[in-house]
Amino acid sequence: MIKIKVSNDSKEGNSKSVKSIVYRKIVRFLTILGGAVGVIYIFLKLYEIENVEVWLLNLGIGNLIFINCGFLVAGFTIMTALKPNKPIPWHWLTLVTLAALTLIFVNILPAVLILVSGILELVKEL
Repeated sequence: MIKIKVSNDSKEGNSKSVKSIVYRKIVRFLTILGGAVGVIYIFLKLYEIENVEVWLLNLGIGNLIFINCGFLVAGFTIMTALKPNKPIPWHWLTLVTLAALTLIFVNILPAVLILVSGILELVKEL
C-alpha cells in the first residue's frame, strides 16, 4: 500500500506531490514495459531451437553475443525501474543510454518506450 504524505500548507503543494507520485509511476511503468518487451523479443530470437548444435551453427557466435547483451540490457532496464538508485541510478541520462543500448541489441519498440520515459524524466528535471 502506498502512503502519500502531504502537508496542509497549501492546496497547490498537495496537488504537486500527488502529481509527482503519479508521474513517477507512469515513468517507471514505461521503463518496466520497455524492459519486458525487450526480454520477450530476445526470447523470440532465442527459442528457434530444435537441435543445439545446428542452432549454434545457424545462429552464429555474433548473434549469440547480441542475444546475451540484449538479455543484460533488458534485465538492467527492469532492475533500474524496480529498484531505483540501488543497482543503477535512476536518472534521465541512464534511461536514454539504456534506450540506445536496447535499440542496438534488442529492437526499436522497447527502445522507444524507454526513450519516452527518459525524455519524461528530463522534462521533469528541467
